[in-house]
Amino acid sequence: MKFCRLAIVLFCHIFLFHETLFSEPALVLANLDYQNPILKNLRSEVKENLRISKSGQRYDQLIPLKYYRYKVKKEDNFFKIMARTGMDLETLSSVNELSSPHDLAPGMILEIPNMRGTFHPEGTPNSESSKMELSKKYSIPEEKLQYDESRGKWFVPGVMMGKVEKSFFYGSGFFMPLVEARLTSGFGKRNDPFTKKETFHGGVDLAAKQGSDVLASQDGTVEFLGVNGGYGKLIILKHSLGYETRYGHLSAYEVKHGDTVKKGQKIGEVGMTGRATGPHLHFEIRRNSKRQKPFFSSH
Repeated sequence: MKFCRLAIVLFCHIFLFHETLFSEPALVLANLDYQNPILKNLRSEVKENLRISKSGQRYDQLIPLKYYRYKVKKEDNFFKIMARTGMDLETLSSVNELSSPHDLAPGMILEIPNMRGTFHPEGTPNSESSKMELSKKYSIPEEKLQYDESRGKWFVPGVMMGKVEKSFFYGSGFFMPLVEARLTSGFGKRNDPFTKKETFHGGVDLAAKQGSDVLASQDGTVEFLGVNGGYGKLIILKHSLGYETRYGHLSAYEVKHGDTVKKGQKIGEVGMTGRATGPHLHFEIRRNSKRQKPFFSSH
């Protein structure tokens, strides 16, 4: 009986210790008022970590990586939130996997870290070999890299966004995949042309003449080529930074699986295969499997 009571007491202590270590309550930012003490603390930690990061001091002097949560309000925009929290473009977009400033919507919960930097875009094991490899890749001391178990990714303090990623973020990274086309269905909610019910449309439909050239919207590699359900004949191009583009309802292919293609290169022809009411291109942009609203550059 004594042994049972002792076991229960030990279990409770272990459980409470585990909860203390791993269940720290989320830090919530109720507002972005500069007088908000939680916001003040966040900005102070960001500033201190930035100082340490630039000074070359070791990782153990950094304030450990943690997140503050903020619920986006109607009057907010990306750049206001960035300025008020002491963040930069790279950090806020990387941590929340935002592909453009337009991704923000009222009610969305943003995670705001207490240091500037970005996540390495691909999931990487928490190992010494990974740390060493990323240290060389980003020219940063191994001690400063921090691993986020919940994401399965390494956080790299102080890294700036490259030109290509910035072009994607500002909506100038993708090229119009048709020379002449008419938008017949946009991104978002719409009435399905077959069922007449409201559904979510994850891309844009661009009407064009049968057989019109379909062009690669960005440099990439042919990840998939074949018939895929309602898409009909489909090409999926894989791009850098977790992006992919999809080209559906094609009548013909001009590339092969595994081919490397350049932006503006012909990859197929417009058709009406799959679930289509007329010749058009269904075009999608995805990042890390999440559909994004397409924005096209003029060149």
